[in-house]
Amino acid sequence: MNKLTKIISLGVVTILAIFLISLVINSNPEPIDEITLDEITLDEKITLDEITLDEITLDEITLDEITLDEITLDELLKNYFSSHVIKKNNNLDFDTYFTENDLIRYKQKLQIQDEVRFELSSEKLELYEKLKPNKNTIVIYPIFTSAAYSDNGFYDYYSGDCDESCLNNISFKNPEFTYDSSGITTQILHILGYNFITDIDVDKNPEILEKYETVILLHNEYVTQKMFDTITSHPNLIFLSPNALYAEIKVDYDNSTITLIRGHDYPPEVSNAFGYEIEEKFHKYESDGDCINWEFFKIENGYHLNCYPDGSIHYNLGLIAKIKDL
Repeated sequence: MNKLTKIISLGVVTILAIFLISLVINSNPEPIDEITLDEITLDEKITLDEITLDEITLDEITLDEITLDEITLDELLKNYFSSHVIKKNNNLDFDTYFTENDLIRYKQKLQIQDEVRFELSSEKLELYEKLKPNKNTIVIYPIFTSAAYSDNGFYDYYSGDCDESCLNNISFKNPEFTYDSSGITTQILHILGYNFITDIDVDKNPEILEKYETVILLHNEYVTQKMFDTITSHPNLIFLSPNALYAEIKVDYDNSTITLIRGHDYPPEVSNAFGYEIEEKFHKYESDGDCINWEFFKIENGYHLNCYPDGSIHYNLGLIAKIKDL
């Protein structure tokens, strides 16, 4: 065998050896490839599904939290009383804070204009324990009623100072904690630990009231038909104000406005828009702001107070304590 033949033979043997080795190493390539591909694909699908689900859940939670934050009572109170920073001593069972301008008015014996912020006193903690709410109780803050009483609102029409334009598209973006919207009652119950929702919560999600054993109404005078139906069907109501559920409104959430539909003698001779007998029975007590002879009367589905307590509830702690017994 010459040199060239030896080289050719060696090359052929080498090629055959490499081919045989590759067959041994990868004797069943297609199933291995399929299994590997399937496993990778399955993992990728599971990972993708999990990420997609997490992202959807996160978006939904974030949206709900943002919406809720915009209308919570905590935020409303914080914004409204942000300038009430001057503490003034008093003979009440709560600490009180004024704006600088109101403190000047007070010293000059003028009527204050900016309301008063109430907070718990560190010296009265034992007393507050007796006033804390029962579990599963909710209070509805009357945002829509606050809007109705605002400048250039419904009451400017009632007084004859404005035409029907003051009954339409009244903004509820900046509610005020005044006497007309149960401002002091709201503050006192809030700092004592009562949970709150707003008109908006009830109107958008009527089923929310089903979660609570007791529903407390303040001066929720202006409500939608949906709110009226939902509230009056609850089995255990406490009316802390006469004149609640009195007039019907419609709400434009795109523009954050309310418009009066009927009630409060609009049109003429239509008092209670819903013909609600309980409100009509207790309506006369609306003018009693002293609440000296206060009493809760039993009604078909709860209790009704016989006075308007917002001007006296901060020193009428017996009334607050009674709520727990109802």
